[in-house]
Amino acid sequence: MKLYPCIVVLCLAAPALAAETKAQLHCVTGPVQKTYGGSKWLVHSCTDGKSLVFTAVSKPAAPFEFDLTYTGNGYDLDGRGTGDRKAADAAYAELQKLRGKDILALINETQSAERKR
Repeated sequence: MKLYPCIVVLCLAAPALAAETKAQLHCVTGPVQKTYGGSKWLVHSCTDGKSLVFTAVSKPAAPFEFDLTYTGNGYDLDGRGTGDRKAADAAYAELQKLRGKDILALINETQSAERKR
């Protein structure tokens, strides 16, 4: 039973380690401009080389941001902002359809845009 306290400590530490990793992610490479859900978005890639941030450029979606974060097992898509909900929902529906090859293409585009600056 001496293993039990170690397991509890590891379970409690895991969320903190995950939060620390996400906090260290910087998403400033790019941007490239894309249209999702009828609104224009700036897309930046992150220092992990796998994640993206989408920031609404104009109304009706702005101000709004989506984070497409690589988890190790796939991607999480979450958003926040006070822009028009219907516009954000339309963009969310399109972003949910992105597949690995689409994400990689966007990352490559942001990196190319960064080199041109």
